[in-house]
Amino acid sequence: MRCLSIADTFQRIGKDCAFVLADTSMQETISARKYKTVILDSDYQYMDDEIEKLESVIKEMSPEMVIIDSYFVTKQYLECVKSMVRLSYIDDLGAFAYPADILINYNAYSLAMDYKSMYFEESVSYPMTLFGAKYAPIRECFKNIPTRIQNDRCRNILISTGGSDLIHLAVDFVRYMRGNKDAVDYHLLVGGMNPDKQEIYQLTEEIPNLHIHFNVTDMQTLISSCDLAVTAAGSTMYEICACGVPMITYVAADNQIPGAEAFERMGLAVSCGDFRKESDPGRKIYEGIKELSKNYKQRINMGKRMQRFVDGWGADRIVDKLIV
Repeated sequence: MRCLSIADTFQRIGKDCAFVLADTSMQETISARKYKTVILDSDYQYMDDEIEKLESVIKEMSPEMVIIDSYFVTKQYLECVKSMVRLSYIDDLGAFAYPADILINYNAYSLAMDYKSMYFEESVSYPMTLFGAKYAPIRECFKNIPTRIQNDRCRNILISTGGSDLIHLAVDFVRYMRGNKDAVDYHLLVGGMNPDKQEIYQLTEEIPNLHIHFNVTDMQTLISSCDLAVTAAGSTMYEICACGVPMITYVAADNQIPGAEAFERMGLAVSCGDFRKESDPGRKIYEGIKELSKNYKQRINMGKRMQRFVDGWGADRIVDKLIV
């Protein structure tokens, strides 16, 4: 999704973009946005096995630049691409000294990561760096959002559990809600690959104040219509920040731990911890919502910090730097 935001910005200035994918899992989403896709028929976890195919694609397409976004990339893979074309890499992990021309890390914790020492120790040329949340490549609809005025009461709560929800948080929350009906409306964002969709829809029929949202095309309106949001500690946090909606976050994967910690430390979110270790995450979320809902002053301060932190122009700033 963050690559789509960057591609949309390139497209607005007349640059064509194409997506090279390991498999077809995201092809429909990308094609719907009118971008060309190339499928390598490879395993995304073993990227070195696709190098030869990618070389052929690069030779055929002769791109001005390749932008790589994967947690499974290797030094060999990057070196190969960089030898053929100008290379940008989007990083979250700081796993090694990435041989790239431009390194992008927009995460809240990026400025505290000691990349220079890592590059020095591994004798890799230090790239141009685009660090910090001002480069968060969120969607166009999150630009120019007015300063939010917080409601004194939380009447609408957004709960986002990601595209696949591998920890089954959505269905766990719905089960918990069956015995905890209140006057608040809950808006549950169900991802396309959620394995529990059928049970969620069935249970929702018993809970009149729980509303299911699927295939949402206008996320900004949905987020802004709510008084509080719950999300995993991923890229959605930056979109919620742009809207100034007070936020509760949680961890569902290792790469989300630094983000959850940084957002809480900076007063941008309340973290409920690592839900992979939580026996009753639905209850934990419900209690977190109740606690933050009661603290009007905290929500006001949090919303102000959030909108100062993310303004929605990250993709434009990236493209400005990438244009030679």
